[in-house]
Amino acid sequence: MIPDAVAAIIAATIRDHSTTTPEEQGRKAVRALRDAGWTIVAPEAVAAVLRAA
Repeated sequence: MIPDAVAAIIAATIRDHSTTTPEEQGRKAVRALRDAGWTIVAPEAVAAVLRAA
């Protein structure tokens, strides 16, 4: 499930940049999430950290 705060940022990004490509919207959404304090990592990186713990 996507937290409401994340969904709101993604929806706002798509709404505000509706004429850009999906790839550009994705990059803008990631930037907005990072600016809001979210950390985005690849699943493999999380798995590696958990295995090392």
